[in-house]
Amino acid sequence: MKLKIYGIIGIGLVITLIIIGFYLYPKPFIIDESFENGFGEWSKDAHVPLDPNNPGHEVFWNISRTDSLAHSGSYSLNFSIDGMQDDGTIWVERKVLVKSYSNIKVRVSFHLYSSSENQAITIARVVAFVGNSNPEVEDDFQILGPTNQVLGWREYTYEANLNTCSSDEIWVAVGITVSWETYLSYNIDDIRIEIT
Repeated sequence: MKLKIYGIIGIGLVITLIIIGFYLYPKPFIIDESFENGFGEWSKDAHVPLDPNNPGHEVFWNISRTDSLAHSGSYSLNFSIDGMQDDGTIWVERKVLVKSYSNIKVRVSFHLYSSSENQAITIARVVAFVGNSNPEVEDDFQILGPTNQVLGWREYTYEANLNTCSSDEIWVAVGITVSWETYLSYNIDDIRIEIT
């Protein structure tokens, strides 16, 4: 009888340890977005200069879904901006709910399409943001490298360690920033956020 009780207690202890281990073991929280069904929880934003040819208005910029080009599926986002003022950053952003007062590692990756390869001149730069507040200006972003490194799709990645403090949300954003006085158009697809 005692062996049976010890056996039941032993099994109960093993099950309890498995359950505790399941909840305490750091596992990634993953968000994938390929824009097949709209923008999802992403929204567009920009920090661009005024247009001297259209006083009182910003230079043209637009971020829209398109089915003319995709890394996977049928849709991607097209990022277009009038870069003739040699300035401007446009991006998509979203907030992600997290546990407050925790140390987390955030990794964001995505694919960007360049319609030509030009390693001699930096036409635009690829940028990303991970932080505790909503990004609002160009200086909030980290430069990941130039666009036009290849003709076609190229993956970019950015990682950051955060302390969430009392907030239960973080912000993630990806986009492009102007580096050359020209009209710019790029596509971004398959954004992946991993939080551990």
